[in-house]
Amino acid sequence: MTRSTTHIGATFTSRGGAAYTVTEDRGDKGFTITRNSSGKAVRISGRMIASTIARAQAGESFAYQANATKGGISYTIAVEAGIAYALRDMLTRDDANRRYTTQDTTP
Repeated sequence: MTRSTTHIGATFTSRGGAAYTVTEDRGDKGFTITRNSSGKAVRISGRMIASTIARAQAGESFAYQANATKGGISYTIAVEAGIAYALRDMLTRDDANRRYTTQDTTP
């Protein structure tokens, strides 16, 4: 599994409805997103993306708004949203259980 392609100018929303735009793509080193309403930028590191991919490949699901040590991606909603965007082809949002789960990619 690899991360989905990110393009500068691509927009997406967090699970809470905040809109973000990809403002810089650094390839394997990650990318930067900016919250449209405030202009605040957050860097999504390639290391965090790779770590989340490895955890997803191991079958782990991810709690909303929780650090990795507590079974989530990040406590910071912007970082969580950026990772979920980068891994949108492999993660599914499960609002009923407040988790991101790995999509079944078996044909």
